[in-house]
Amino acid sequence: MSDMTASASGAHAHDHGHAHDDHHHADLSQENTSAPSGWGRTFGLAMIGLGGLGCLATLAYPFVAGGEGDAAAKAQKHAAASYHVGVMVALGLALGPMALVLIFNLVKAGWSVTLRRQLENMASLVWLPVLLLIPTIVVGAIKPGILFKWMTPGLAEQDALLEHKLPFLNPVFFYIRLAVYALVWIYLGTRLLRYSREQDITGDKWITNKAGRTSAWGILVYALAVSFASFDLIKALDFHWFSTMFGVYFFAGNMVAGLSLLVLTLICIRRSGRLVGLVTDEHLHDLGKLCFAFTVFWAYIAFSQYFLIWYANIPEETAWVLLRGGGKITNEWTIVFWILLVGHFIVPFLFLLWRANKRSFTTLGIAASLLLVMHCLDMFWVIRPGVYALVPVKGEIIPGKLGFSWVDITGLIGPVCLFLGFLAWKVGSNPLIPLRDPRLPEALHHKNYV
Repeated sequence: MSDMTASASGAHAHDHGHAHDDHHHADLSQENTSAPSGWGRTFGLAMIGLGGLGCLATLAYPFVAGGEGDAAAKAQKHAAASYHVGVMVALGLALGPMALVLIFNLVKAGWSVTLRRQLENMASLVWLPVLLLIPTIVVGAIKPGILFKWMTPGLAEQDALLEHKLPFLNPVFFYIRLAVYALVWIYLGTRLLRYSREQDITGDKWITNKAGRTSAWGILVYALAVSFASFDLIKALDFHWFSTMFGVYFFAGNMVAGLSLLVLTLICIRRSGRLVGLVTDEHLHDLGKLCFAFTVFWAYIAFSQYFLIWYANIPEETAWVLLRGGGKITNEWTIVFWILLVGHFIVPFLFLLWRANKRSFTTLGIAASLLLVMHCLDMFWVIRPGVYALVPVKGEIIPGKLGFSWVDITGLIGPVCLFLGFLAWKVGSNPLIPLRDPRLPEALHHKNYV
């Protein structure tokens, strides 16, 4: 027995020494853990410029489209809705990574250390989509009802359902809630990156525990803020519709988008010759599994929401689905419905089933690009149909039209390109990984066995 114990101890010591040697030989030099001088600045400036032009073009659309009366009002509503799509996509690109940082800190996921800095960069930029929400708020105050119909003056007197919801759906309380969401998100995004950067400088291992404690209460507050924000900013666009699952639906889409952006960001960094040996096929494999998992989760929530609406057959619920081409009544939105079904679930599900596709920058990058495009289309499908919705007649919903225009492109690329531009600058200004995280050795030696 003593011989066996000694042998086991010797093997453990040998393995520990081998792991220590591997860590010692890991390329943690500044050349490998920092972006090249000036990296991302040209791309960042180009994206910021393109994003600014996109926002200005969207703002100008009502004047370019022309028309008077109902036509002018429709153009204003179209521009506002298209811009709102872009802002919601940009917001998701910050909120998804924020959830991942909170979860990784909370469960002490050592394997993710070399990936976490880019997630922290994305989460810390949440202030940008929050800032981009201000035009929406200003437009809502100047022209009540142009985007959020429940703000229309006097509508509550004609609509019993809105009158019942007035304690929640009133402008003052609405703006207070938005301010609370913004403060929570900005605090968490800024604080978590600050902890990580402080540890780079001081090497204090206890900062990891501070980040964990912040994440413990932060993830609860985050979950509430994201759920209620999805109700306020998206679901309330049609205040007659209600769904207890929409907060989770919004969260799942953001997770898919955040993971996809992380994959594409890491591809760009690796192509610049950085993070060699620090972000490996093993890390890619886990990212691929997470992309696969949240793709399935998004589809599960989407189907569950659809199934419950179909089963209950309540007019306020079915109207929302029928307008988007998801029921027996087909319209111009039906093609978008089927593209989402195929492109957001079936194709990535089958593609990411294969182990090899999750372990290649090229194939995983293709999947991430598809998922990111599908997330944009998802927000478009959820938000935009209300612009051309027609009035119900005798209990039947008259299908709305797609009404696609160039403003749908500028409204999307404006906020999203601004976010990508600032992200490029952020990536180039910080070390690419948490350099002195106590769990860094675990990340360097990470390996998948399935």
